[in-house]
Amino acid sequence: MKKIIYTFLLSIIFIFSLLVFILSTSGYETSKFNNFISEKIVESNQEAYLKLETIKFKLDIKKINLFLETKNPTVSYKNLNIPVENVKIYLDLASLINSNTKIDYVNILFKEIDIKELKKIIIKTKPSTLKSIINNQLVKGKLKTSIELYFDRDFKVDNFIARGKVRDAEAILNKNLIIKDINFNYFADNSDALLKNINGEVKGILIK
Repeated sequence: MKKIIYTFLLSIIFIFSLLVFILSTSGYETSKFNNFISEKIVESNQEAYLKLETIKFKLDIKKINLFLETKNPTVSYKNLNIPVENVKIYLDLASLINSNTKIDYVNILFKEIDIKELKKIIIKTKPSTLKSIINNQLVKGKLKTSIELYFDRDFKVDNFIARGKVRDAEAILNKNLIIKDINFNYFADNSDALLKNINGEVKGILIK
């Protein structure tokens, strides 16, 4: 009897470990959530459009949370194409058990984009410190960024966290002060923007 119980427990542990390994690496492909996610996005903003091809159900071991992942989706906002590389949709675990799926937050990784193209997109978004910096100070450059979107009970964006890197940029602080070859990392949310590891060139002088 003990041998049977021991074998049974080992089998359960093996199956569970295999399931965790699959979900944390390759994931489980599903189309169950495609319509749900697209409808939620449109519901939160009528001017947003999201088309998903392949979705994988995966496990984030560090955060001990389940999420849906899709690569290279078709995303647009106010008829402007958004260059998205990867989207991770983190789900509320309790809602999965209750069969009433809720999205906890969404992590969006964007492809590298030219600052001039970025301005066309963010000019149609709500005012923020980061938007002000990009529109008023940056003239050119490349941006690589990711954004986490947090929602309220009505699935409206309640807060966001953006982090990324700007490279080969040029900024005009005033008519007499232009900084070239700028590189920096940044962190921003609804209320603040933090720039760090800044380096560039002002009138032939290297700054860091």
